[in-house]
Amino acid sequence: MRGAPGLLRAERARALHRAELGWFVMVLVLVTVVSTTFNWAFVDRRPEDPVRAWLGGIQDGRSRQLLSHAAEVRADPTLGIFSNRVYRGAAGRISGHEILDVRPDGDRAEVRARVWWDDPEGGPRREEVHAYAVHRVERTGPLNDRWELDSPDAAVVSVHLPAALDELSVNGESLRPAADRRVPDPEGPGGTWRFEALPGEYAIGLPGTSYYRVAEPLAPRTVAFRDPQPVAVALDIEPSPRLWEETDQRIHDWLLGCAGADELAPEGCPASRRYTASGEPLVPAPTPGEGPGASLPPGREGADITDVRWRILSRPGLVLVQDEADPLLWRADPWRPAVAELTYREDGERVVERIEFPLRASARSTGRSAEFSVGTGPAG
Repeated sequence: MRGAPGLLRAERARALHRAELGWFVMVLVLVTVVSTTFNWAFVDRRPEDPVRAWLGGIQDGRSRQLLSHAAEVRADPTLGIFSNRVYRGAAGRISGHEILDVRPDGDRAEVRARVWWDDPEGGPRREEVHAYAVHRVERTGPLNDRWELDSPDAAVVSVHLPAALDELSVNGESLRPAADRRVPDPEGPGGTWRFEALPGEYAIGLPGTSYYRVAEPLAPRTVAFRDPQPVAVALDIEPSPRLWEETDQRIHDWLLGCAGADELAPEGCPASRRYTASGEPLVPAPTPGEGPGASLPPGREGADITDVRWRILSRPGLVLVQDEADPLLWRADPWRPAVAELTYREDGERVVERIEFPLRASARSTGRSAEFSVGTGPAG
């Protein structure tokens, strides 16, 4: 009887092993059934299946589903794909299709299909018949063989950038491709964004919220329905109304801040020509043609300065000029000086200074965001 507990433990171990083996077999059968069912439902098992999927994807605007596994896209990490939303906004996509016949020849076949485009004006639709070459791809596993198109109709759309922008607009949708997808290009100093694109029309420009706009509106570029060729577009930018308005507002706010100062030489603003910020006297250099206050006497040592007030008399109109070295930087052209009036009492006597100063402002923008600088010193 001493061996009974050992025999019981051995029997339990064998039973547990049989149960685990049974579960393993059940799981294996289940996985096989599921994978076989999946392949049966989703693999293009008939020669016409890839043609039907391709034309249906174009009709429905499924850009990502059709191109995400394209050999060109998988081989080039800088080659992007337009989103489904962008492609659904493309004019010229087919409105419908039907398979006419299939002509098999071993592991190859020719599939003829009719496609049509509805007339948005309500006129008769336009129809075309096209032949597609397909081939069978053998794969291991049950029902894994599939048919594929010999050469899907897609082409590269290249957007040459005049500067390193961070967004663009295609078919009214804002795109922000990663910076590392810009490839160097002598035709675009900012590099080039490239996209694998399906047949249709692509309106390329800049978003309405951008700090830039396209200098000349661009006509939509077309990727042909069959045998499409690469398409290229070069953007030529200029400041948008948003960049003008925000730069002008920064200048206005800066001048308003300076006008509200109660110091002779407020930091970062125009300053008295007779006194330093600490009240030390200066000898002003007269400027010919400056008008009243052109020949002010030097400041007085130890003078009691009170009732300091600033007033902006005039400022030049804003003219933005692109920097030659940095195409993203725009400077306000100091084509004439701004003029301020400084009044104060010096030992009780009212003094008026008319001060001309350079108004320097700059804005640097990548399109989506901008940095501004305003002052009397060098801008940017």
